Amino acid sequence: MTIGKIIEAVRFCIDEEAQNGSNLAYANDKTRMDGIIKDKIGDALRWVCLNAPVELLSGTDTVSGTTPVDTGIIVDKSGTFTASGTEFIYNSMSGRTTGYGRIVTGEDFIKLARVRVDGWHRAIINPFAEDSEEYLQLFDEYGAMGTPDRPQGALINKKVKEIEVWPVSENDAVEYSYVATIPDSDIDTSSDTNNVALPPNARTSFIYYLAFLLLSAYGDGRSTRMLEIAKMSLLRQ
Repeated sequence: MTIGKIIEAVRFCIDEEAQNGSNLAYANDKTRMDGIIKDKIGDALRWVCLNAPVELLSGTDTVSGTTPVDTGIIVDKSGTFTASGTEFIYNSMSGRTTGYGRIVTGEDFIKLARVRVDGWHRAIINPFAEDSEEYLQLFDEYGAMGTPDRPQGALINKKVKEIEVWPVSENDAVEYSYVATIPDSDIDTSSDTNNVALPPNARTSFIYYLAFLLLSAYGDGRSTRMLEIAKMSLLRQ
């Protein structure tokens, strides 16, 4: 979606909700309004990435010729767990034939989409917390261990987040996908013809959240309604 189309869509949201859009106090303040919209594109995109169900974040609304332009929002990675690894690290457990794996994510990591290890019968989508009872049991010899039929995963909140997964043997292959933040430096707003690739199913929420940020900057009470619409648009379809 071009910068110009984004601005047009946000303005339409405001006019649609106004009793008399042509008489808005700031209606003629085109330069400032467009500047606010451009400045908040990165914030709106990050909000969508953080709050949208992962299934709404796939795909792209932008093509270059006939080639789809990747949004960069969902990142796929793969590797092998080894004891000497730096990204995919194998940890043995005393008295057990299998251990667990530790995935060191990138600084752009927002949330996990999925992770699956060779030999597992299903993937993990929702890892549990490090302070949960489920996590405690994984290290208890009498607790519920992770198995190929019942793999387990936990999100470790560090400066750079990590994901621990069970069960893992050394040299097991793993693939995982995560939702990434888009740096502001990757969003070029210098021309209205430049594109910001957006996931089609989350585009409505993105536009209405931008409208919320814009109206909030003006102290306009209608911003609350824009935020409600943005949230409702993220409901699973």
